[in-house]
Amino acid sequence: MKTFMTFIAALLLAGCASQEVYTMQATSSQVHDLRDLDYDGVIEAREMCDDTILGASVDNDGCPNAKTVKQSFRIDVKFPNNSSELLPRHYSSLEQLAAFLDDQDGATVIIEGHASKTGNAGHNLMLSKDRAQAVADALVHDFDVPAERVEAIGYGDTEPLTYEDTDEAHETNRRVMATLSGSYSTTDMRWTIFTSTH
Repeated sequence: MKTFMTFIAALLLAGCASQEVYTMQATSSQVHDLRDLDYDGVIEAREMCDDTILGASVDNDGCPNAKTVKQSFRIDVKFPNNSSELLPRHYSSLEQLAAFLDDQDGATVIIEGHASKTGNAGHNLMLSKDRAQAVADALVHDFDVPAERVEAIGYGDTEPLTYEDTDEAHETNRRVMATLSGSYSTTDMRWTIFTSTH
């Protein structure tokens, strides 16, 4: 057995000794730019998007990946009894809404008009439509929001916030609410240990 193992070892050594070692005769020149000037993990030879935002998630060409973010914005405008006139105090809320719309290309807003139950239903419906339209017109004419991005709807007294029969309850129900659900595209960022999960 010992003689057999010695024979095998000799064969293995002979096989190793017979392998030829290859020596490279010439070096190849470096023709591609292997730098990563914007630190996105993609070499300049492949880079198609310069100055990528630091930390952005990128594709194979070094271009940032986009993601869609949805946000909502809500205002609540109260009106005096039997009135659809906008008051100066309402304009700060409308200015914020207009700025929000300006930041989100293509987003639309629905203006909802509501009335209290003090009066007949037909009158309340028209009054709620007038209130909604007053807000919509202000957005279009005073804040340059495109008309096709604004819709006004009157609900009359059919959707009260409170059913109490008090002056305070009626004031609460006489309102215009603007609910906006928009989306915009932003750069998707790479995950790190500091990335928020919210």
